Amino acid sequence: MMKITAKQNVGLDTTAWTAPHNRRGKLLPVGTARDDVVGSAELGEYLDWVAWLDDLARRAGQGQDEEARQLALAKLRFLLRRVQHLREQMMNGGRGQAKSGLERLSRLVDEWVQVVQELTGRQPDVVDDWPLPYRLYSRQVAATPLPQPGPLASERRRRVRSSGNMLLPQEQQVAWLVLHGIRFLLALVGEGFGMTQHPILLQIKQQLARVLPLLGPEQAASG
Repeated sequence: MMKITAKQNVGLDTTAWTAPHNRRGKLLPVGTARDDVVGSAELGEYLDWVAWLDDLARRAGQGQDEEARQLALAKLRFLLRRVQHLREQMMNGGRGQAKSGLERLSRLVDEWVQVVQELTGRQPDVVDDWPLPYRLYSRQVAATPLPQPGPLASERRRRVRSSGNMLLPQEQQVAWLVLHGIRFLLALVGEGFGMTQHPILLQIKQQLARVLPLLGPEQAASG
């Protein structure tokens, strides 16, 4: 059986994500308090992330792929930070937090699946507050001429993408870091807390198995 310890290294290096700009200004709507945000410091950080993502979403709405990819990468970094935070809480809370932790992890996995599918030309179920305004074209395949004038965002979202869509290296790196964090938490709950057959845990494993082929092979960290 795998021994889970607080010092185990699962590759969650905080240098892999960039702190958001210090922008406040969007308050959480009434009735939508996050159970993964505890205390004023955590709430302040959460609001900074939300404001940053709101700003990126506005830029992405202008229809440029570069802005859309910046938004997707920021969503992955936000997910990584929240997985790290959940890991800390579950390590400190022990088995008593296993069920609620799994429920929160399931929501994070849903968001991760959405971003990976968005970046690979799929049209996923939208579960976060910052869906990409259209489905991204792959720049790794031969370009095909677009009809003139350019398609509306809704038309671009519906268009079937050609094969070859893939994550860019930085996107792939952060997506894999999120996956490592998710797998650590699954091991913590399953093997560490003896809940290997919990329905939520099994459901998450099925989700990961379906989406894993879209990530591509993990690349060794440079430097």
